[in-house]
Amino acid sequence: MAILLTICIFLPGCTSPSAEIDEFYGQDLPGDDPEYDVKEFSLVGPDGNQTNLSDFEGQVLIVSFIYSRCPDVCPIVSANLRWVSQELADDYGTNFSIISITVDPWFDTQNTLEQYAVVRNLTWPHLTGDVTVLEPIWESFHVGLQTYENTSYEEEENNTNTTGRHHPDYLVDHSTATIILDKDHVQRVRWNDLDWEPSLFAEDVQKLLDE
Repeated sequence: MAILLTICIFLPGCTSPSAEIDEFYGQDLPGDDPEYDVKEFSLVGPDGNQTNLSDFEGQVLIVSFIYSRCPDVCPIVSANLRWVSQELADDYGTNFSIISITVDPWFDTQNTLEQYAVVRNLTWPHLTGDVTVLEPIWESFHVGLQTYENTSYEEEENNTNTTGRHHPDYLVDHSTATIILDKDHVQRVRWNDLDWEPSLFAEDVQKLLDE
């Protein structure tokens, strides 16, 4: 019994109120909880123009968090999202959209993110901005982010978190997910980076499209 309780503590959502909801394949989010409110925001896209949350009014919106030098999870999530955009091609860009937001604005300039998208054949906006603008966005999507001085490469190699060596002087650890917002831009579903199953993710998107 003690072992089962210990396992439960470490499972995502196991102890959260949203665990009582079972509508989606991903982690259901309590849409009526103010902690999950998403306020209007404006970030910079590769073309230098502002992309606003309100630009996607009436659409289901997929929001992912990446950084261009991520060596592992981010490219996989990006590839999964490309598959979803192709699988639901009839609705992509009209009834649902995708945006990716950097967690490393110190390195990820407009040009850097544009190159990241071009190399991977990604067709949606990859957004950056000032840290002061990004911080409340990270907070509203419950992005766990920490920067720290890079003192040991060996420590980085042994770290089980999503970690990237961006600069000789600092590292970025981030604990993120891909969030699906409904047509009213309420956070409804969370897919943690390591839990991705593209076909089931697509079914969650379709369910929100059908609402």
